[in-house]
Amino acid sequence: MKKKIAGLLVLSAVPMFAGISRLLSLSTGRFTLDGHERFAADPWVAVLHMVGATAFATLGAFQFVPSLRRGAWHRIVGRVLSVLGLGGAIAGTVMALRWAPKAFDSAALNAVRAVVAIAMVLFIVLGVITARRRDFEAHGAWMLRAYALFLGAGTQVFTAGFTALPFMQPHMSEGLAAASMAAGWIINALVAEWMLRKPRVAEMKKGPWLSA
Repeated sequence: MKKKIAGLLVLSAVPMFAGISRLLSLSTGRFTLDGHERFAADPWVAVLHMVGATAFATLGAFQFVPSLRRGAWHRIVGRVLSVLGLGGAIAGTVMALRWAPKAFDSAALNAVRAVVAIAMVLFIVLGVITARRRDFEAHGAWMLRAYALFLGAGTQVFTAGFTALPFMQPHMSEGLAAASMAAGWIINALVAEWMLRKPRVAEMKKGPWLSA
């Protein structure tokens, strides 16, 4: 279990540090990352998205630790992360639909981002509802699906990160950008569904992220 949690934290490390760097830039006015003007133009939405998504992806990893799921940590942190996750996903939808596009952004990519953000919101809401009903098996499944999508930014380091390499620049297109970004979320969603079909997943799904 320790290795699995460490793997999740490593996967979330790059987007987490990028988020922290952007937050520091917003607070100091020193713009150090590409596209920062988009974040500076709508700072509250940016902060809500980065804090919510980063917290859900990092602290959320510990929600899968069996010993922590039996105590108050799981319930308290689950409530906080659900609120932050909803805020981060809603802010992500605003960013996709309202912000000025950056290089190689397209309507298709923004549509994918919006669909993923809506799915995040839906999965968290269903997770909360099933926890309130004390259906902890369904609760765990919905939260795992939400967590997988939030961790998509980590997987995109591999599926889309290569497009930033110099030799890829002549071949870049809106279609490639959309496909490489979507691949990160699709891979994580498929892995989550595969995990939910494994016999031992029943243990992981026990214990609420939120309990009444």
